Parts: sequence; C-alpha cells; structure tokens
Amino acid sequence: MGEGSVVVGAVGKPFGVRGEVYVHPDPDLGHEFAAGTRYVAQGGALTVERARTHGGRLVVKFEEVSDRTGAEGLRGTVLSLDKDEIALDDGAVWLDEVLGADVVDGDGALIGVLEGVLDAPAHDLLVVARPDGGEVLVPAVDEFVELGRERIVVRAIPGLLDDEA
Repeated sequence: MGEGSVVVGAVGKPFGVRGEVYVHPDPDLGHEFAAGTRYVAQGGALTVERARTHGGRLVVKFEEVSDRTGAEGLRGTVLSLDKDEIALDDGAVWLDEVLGADVVDGDGALIGVLEGVLDAPAHDLLVVARPDGGEVLVPAVDEFVELGRERIVVRAIPGLLDDEA
C-alpha cells in the first residue's frame, strides 16, 4: 500500500459457495463497491464483479475468486484504493492534508496547531495543540469549524476554548 492509498474496507467470511464474501466497508468513507472497481490487496489486486446487500450487509463477488475455498482465503484481506479514486463529501478533507495546519479564531488569532482528530460518537473532535503546551478539543462541526488545508478557523462559543473544565 502506497502513501496515497486509503483502506476502504476488509473482507469478512464467505457467503455461499460461488466465491462471494461479506465486505465490511469503512463507514466514514461511504465508498460504493461498484462493478469494475479494482482494489489493492495483500495477495494482489481484486476486481469487483458485482456487489449487493443481503440482510443489511454488503456481499461482493470478485472476478479473481470462483468458489468458497477461494473466498475463505480472502477472509481478513484489507482493500485499498488510491486517494484520487475516492470521492469525498463537500467540505471534507484528508487528515494528512490538514495535520499541522494553524487553528485560528474568527479574528485570526492563533489558537494552536492541529495535531490529530478523535473519532467520537456524535462527530469528530479536532485535537489542537496550544502554543503553551496544552491542548483543546474542538467539535468538528460546520457551526464551529471552517476547514482549510492551510488554516482552520474556529468560531467558538463561550467556554469552548477555555482551559479549565
């Protein structure tokens, strides 16, 4: 997997006897496993022949697999694509493109530098390293945050950026 690759899912157990498998897609990407899409995998490339849902789960048939034995051999295989092949939602950015960006308030005053993102139940949290060595967590929601590759603007409500809890 190269630097520009993103994991989009992983192969689960076989489904039936004709080489189909359950695939567990990354829910944050919303990537569709369309026919003809070619994925990078540990054992070589895998190309989607067809995909469908069964019982609310994704079932995929890869061109390179024709039976249950072959499908069983794929269990646990990680599926990746180049970043350029994945459509992002409007306003979404890749984390590695914004790490280290300055985080400023609405007036342009430096709050800190983006050092990470936490995956929280309701929404992501930006981990902002303060110039004084502390850190603050900012909800990554449109009401508070305007994401840019060079700088991130936070429109804070009272108490959001306070150091004391």
